[in-house]
Amino acid sequence: MTVSLHAVSALASPDMRRRILLAAGAAVILAGGVLLVVNRDTATEQPVKEQPVTMRVALTQSRVDEVRRTVAIAMNNDGPAPITVEQAELQAPSFTGVGPIRVDAPLPAGGLRVDVPVAFGTGICAGDELAPRSAASHVAMRVRTADGRVHDVRLALPEHDPILDKLLGLDCRQDYLDRQATFSFGPWTQRPGGRVAGSVVIKRVGFTGTITLREFAGSILLQVLPAPLGARTPKPYAVLRPGTDELTIPIVVDADRCTPHVLAEIKKPYVFPTYVSLDGGEVLYTELRISDADRAAFKPVVDACAKRNVVS
Repeated sequence: MTVSLHAVSALASPDMRRRILLAAGAAVILAGGVLLVVNRDTATEQPVKEQPVTMRVALTQSRVDEVRRTVAIAMNNDGPAPITVEQAELQAPSFTGVGPIRVDAPLPAGGLRVDVPVAFGTGICAGDELAPRSAASHVAMRVRTADGRVHDVRLALPEHDPILDKLLGLDCRQDYLDRQATFSFGPWTQRPGGRVAGSVVIKRVGFTGTITLREFAGSILLQVLPAPLGARTPKPYAVLRPGTDELTIPIVVDADRCTPHVLAEIKKPYVFPTYVSLDGGEVLYTELRISDADRAAFKPVVDACAKRNVVS
């Protein structure tokens, strides 16, 4: 007679399982995590399924993560005992792999969330797709349980994880634009009063049609406006016509929006959002390229801002 281990194990009471097995002509012994079922014909040994680690994971991204090109793996321990995550890896096939990192993340029992930042690499873009979807991704971890044993855990992220979709789309749109034109700053001239004059330069790379620079904006700290009209400058700010390879827009940079709160909280001092379109198509987001020379030119502006906000 054959006894169904699955059916027996589904019963609520251990004593009831023993009585049913005995009634069927079988004996059951539970020792050392092994269930031994003996019937009239054979003796079979089957391991009890263990779940030493019960976890949930998800991805989040803060402003600091954006600057550092990282994401945070939000980990929750839903098991009955504390665990420690010793190694973590974001396995995202749509991005260049960055490999596992060593961590020391104790997770108490009860579902308390702990975030572990990890790099996500660079998006892998196919052709000119501007809204790609990320491939199925996982988080792999090495976890130590309270008894000292180490377990390899691999948990799936949601299909087309929204964070990864967003990051892949940003990288692929930027990759596409980089192959069409560049948007950067030109030479600088220091002005009195903690200002600097320069230019935004559009250079054609591969796109032969009309390139429209609809708008650019300052960072959280620095205000960037076309000269001489500033905020009254009509939009779009510039149009690079076919047959012309480069266009320059005069600008002035100042720290008029600088406040003590901004100085204390700023996470992206040199991110300058820019909006462009090609041949009148979809408006695409990019950022003005920043060089070491640009940062050096901005330093007196930032220093003047800090000096004005010193509390005496």
